Amino acid sequence: MVDSIKKSKQKIYREIILGILLYSVVLGFFNDYTNILHTGTYSVTFAVAIVMEMLTYLTFLLKDLIVDRFKDKEGKIYRYAMFFSVWLVLFLSKFVFLEVIAIVFRSEVKIKGFVGLLIIVICLTAAEKIVNLIDKRLG
Repeated sequence: MVDSIKKSKQKIYREIILGILLYSVVLGFFNDYTNILHTGTYSVTFAVAIVMEMLTYLTFLLKDLIVDRFKDKEGKIYRYAMFFSVWLVLFLSKFVFLEVIAIVFRSEVKIKGFVGLLIIVICLTAAEKIVNLIDKRLG
């Protein structure tokens, strides 16, 4: 069974809330200090953070399903297939993010294309790693 599904409801809730808050902060900084992202209000920025966290959660759930599908199989071909499948999901998910944001928020949100979204996601990932590292060291 997928590790994400096995997690307790409390842990999933905590990860989603933390993800939304991190997205909100990162998106807020990008909105204020770059031309990569533009939202009209903080409410819109926060709504984008919620949508992006939900899409991120679903993307990683799909990634975990793929890994579970291949993890018991032996042989290089299966490892390559797993690696390629995971990469493809993670790569294509950014286009899904852009399209969903364009549909949901129409002209209220402007992201400078795939590269802009990729920069936002990289910064968010770095922020999340730092928060997790601090949390682990404190615990």
